[in-house]
Amino acid sequence: MKVSYNWLSQYVDMGSDGSDLVEKLTMAGVEVEDVIRTSVPAGVIVAEILERNKHPNADKLSVCRVSTGKEELLIVCGAPNCDAGQKVPLATIGTVFIDKETGKEFNIKKAKLRGVESSGMICSEKELGLSEQSSGIMVLPKDAPLGITFNDYMKADTVYDLEITPNRPDLLSHIGIAREIAALCGGKVKYPETRVSPRAKIPPDTVEIMDGELCPRYTARIIRNVNVAESPEWLKQRLKSVGLRPINNIVDITNFVLLELGQPLHAFDLSLLEGQKIIVRRAVDDEKIIALDGREYKLNKNNLVICDLRKPVALAGIMGGEHSGVVETTKDVLLESAYFKPSNIRSSSKELGISTDSSYRFERGVDFEMVLKASDRASALILELAGGEATEMLDVCVSRPEIKPVSCRFEKIRRTLGVGITNNEIAEIFTKLELGVTEVTSDSCKVVPTSFRSDLREEADLAEEVARIYGLDKIPLVSVSAVAGGSFKMDAYVTVEEVRNQLVALGLDEVMNYSYADEKAALADSRYGKDRLLAMSNPISHESAFLRPSLLSGMLRTVEHNISRKNADLAIFEIGNVYCGNSKNDEEKIECCIAMSGRKHPERFSHEKKALYDFYDLKGVLESLLESRKIGNCEVRRCTENQPGNFVESTCAELLVDGQRIAVFGEITGRLTKGIRIQCPLFAALVDMEKLLAVTVPKIQYSQISLFPSVTRDVAMVMPDSIEHAQIIKFIRSLGIPNLEKVEIFDEFRDENIGVGKKSLAYTLTFRCQDRTLTDAEVNASHDKVREKLKSELHAELR
Repeated sequence: MKVSYNWLSQYVDMGSDGSDLVEKLTMAGVEVEDVIRTSVPAGVIVAEILERNKHPNADKLSVCRVSTGKEELLIVCGAPNCDAGQKVPLATIGTVFIDKETGKEFNIKKAKLRGVESSGMICSEKELGLSEQSSGIMVLPKDAPLGITFNDYMKADTVYDLEITPNRPDLLSHIGIAREIAALCGGKVKYPETRVSPRAKIPPDTVEIMDGELCPRYTARIIRNVNVAESPEWLKQRLKSVGLRPINNIVDITNFVLLELGQPLHAFDLSLLEGQKIIVRRAVDDEKIIALDGREYKLNKNNLVICDLRKPVALAGIMGGEHSGVVETTKDVLLESAYFKPSNIRSSSKELGISTDSSYRFERGVDFEMVLKASDRASALILELAGGEATEMLDVCVSRPEIKPVSCRFEKIRRTLGVGITNNEIAEIFTKLELGVTEVTSDSCKVVPTSFRSDLREEADLAEEVARIYGLDKIPLVSVSAVAGGSFKMDAYVTVEEVRNQLVALGLDEVMNYSYADEKAALADSRYGKDRLLAMSNPISHESAFLRPSLLSGMLRTVEHNISRKNADLAIFEIGNVYCGNSKNDEEKIECCIAMSGRKHPERFSHEKKALYDFYDLKGVLESLLESRKIGNCEVRRCTENQPGNFVESTCAELLVDGQRIAVFGEITGRLTKGIRIQCPLFAALVDMEKLLAVTVPKIQYSQISLFPSVTRDVAMVMPDSIEHAQIIKFIRSLGIPNLEKVEIFDEFRDENIGVGKKSLAYTLTFRCQDRTLTDAEVNASHDKVREKLKSELHAELR
């Protein structure tokens, strides 16, 4: 659905130029699919045609003498509707048009057309981008000020194309969106006046409803002696701005009210209604009607129709009939405003293959009380723009929908949303949404939905409304927790499942081993001695004498089992509980073990079949795991203290988050692989899931992506083996170099020329600024500073 910024401004104070409206609506659950800004080029002004003459050398062209208020110009024009005395939009010399489809520019220049010089162009609505089609030049009202720019005369507009969810039919109008904006911005809605002074009564038998279930309410009003004519410019522009084609003042008013208030209307030519009566009934099987689209439709008893005494004259809620609509000769109009059962309109629309603006709203459910207001609004506009005399409104109401108050517990709202919002703030939000708030206590209140919010049926709906208006961006990001069956930790379960799913997504297979082991297997992990093992009180066999203190022993058994069956290419993991004890208490915790060995790729990948898993593959898996948890402040370093004897010393590393060890990993020692008959190195990681769960997930901060290019510089150095890559990265970051976006290593090299115990490292420094392009001088200064600091403080030998 399209809404116009200028149109919305009539009903609510927008508070800005609309630049932040897209974000506000989107965060409130109203998706903005497109934003269309309509403004004409700066060189277009309001001019007047003083004289029109035939072109001497072309039958279909005219030569117009045009006044801009300052000078008179000769303009060659091919439109058939140009004439002397008209006010028109004139594109002066130098005006630049841009083709919306191709993006190419079109400049207005002095040019000879069939021998006559033309000093500009009289524009059509299509050329100005105000309409998709036009049959001639755009003719402005006679009171249009001469010489002013067209943008000053007709204010530039912004049109928003919105995607409205099926549960919010109240937003299918400008008033509905205005209400939403008022609630979000703290403003008030200025509703249009709908006062009508009736001059006569309407016969009470004018309307008969034969099926009150499908049509619980139908209103009719007769307006006599109307003058059907072209709509005024303001009304036509309102319709054009959202993509509707003006027809005549009566039809345009019904369309205008549809878009303004969300209530579909239909105007009948009273003289074409047999007996001047309306009967709302089900169609008879095989009954036919020719609709306004010129097509004939065969109906059945499930279709609701509007009839006169003899025949159907409209498909209820969908489309009017061809032989009862308003035309130029119409003098008396019967205005329909009704409520039809949504499910019936939906099924009839689908069955007949017709979708209209009216059916789109009726099948979602219109405001039951807006039926009267929309009729009054349209009647007032008809009397203003087409003249005539109106009768009283005939309101035939068979039944009314029941509005049930919804109980709202303030604490329940706070728990559901996870925010510390006060009782008064909650009640104030309901008031902003024009909901009734009654029976307010310190703990709860009753919320009475308005007639246009029939979707509010339970407390969860109220919580959603509070969240939308309070601001979804204000709700803190926290782990979900719940209690089920005593003391089950839902947040821990969710995190474990996330880790499991991420490892599977990285290409690893999950394995599951028994939670018990024999003494030898239980002591395989060098971190645990016999004094920390938990013995089973009544083991089934000696192989299940102890609870496992680590997942490592089971993983080694799984590797051996696979290799003995000629499946030596492994990337596997296990997540499970481990158990150990000490002199004070016994302990149960969750651990994750990852193992990788053999070829990375199947043998059929001939060019990569020799590539083996290595230390860096395992490191990448662990870093990806933390990245999936949005944990960025991690550090990998060589494990020098408290090093478990499970890993080869030169490859043993630890993964730290905020200085706390989360995982230890590396190549498994020959002590543990002895007897497995493994031909490739086996790499493994032990992840402490308890510590991983305890890491606070930081709130995601979004920043704008720079539109300006990056600049890179390289720095290469020789460093002692004792200086780790992570130390260098941390050091460069600590220098606070402005506009330094990232630091990446791209080369590591060792040979005898460099020296024993030394290595050559090379890094790429990427610089980028948010608001401008960096100069070489700025980047070189920063690059030199990094080099100087590396040399002076880390004693690097620069290359």
